[in-house]
Amino acid sequence: MKPSTKAARPKSRGPKKSSRERGSKIVERQKAEQPARIRGVRTRARPEPTAVAATPHQSKQAAVIALLRRPEGVTVAELVTATGWQPHTVRGLFSGTLKKKLGLALSSAQEDRGRVYRIVGAAGTAPAAEASEPARADA
Repeated sequence: MKPSTKAARPKSRGPKKSSRERGSKIVERQKAEQPARIRGVRTRARPEPTAVAATPHQSKQAAVIALLRRPEGVTVAELVTATGWQPHTVRGLFSGTLKKKLGLALSSAQEDRGRVYRIVGAAGTAPAAEASEPARADA
């Protein structure tokens, strides 16, 4: 093997220092421009909420429940266009969230415009057992 003509240097001189530790000009300038922070004190005042911000944002789930509470009900296709969800997401909301988690009773009936879903058992609607019997007779 041929010996190296370069002088042998140690491979490592220890950990390399960052530019902050070396005291670069940019870091020193940035430190001088920033005011000293006091722990636990907010530096920015929060703006007062406007009337628009004070009104709560209606979620898509709340919009679906509002559509299901209508007397004419709603189809899955109408909910897809209203929310932008896929049909399987709407059906998953029906079975998982509305029925199991929130305990709402849903009825479905086959009508001219397709299968129509409604929330039953709430104020102003028929109880779940009464509303689902005619739907079963039609199907």
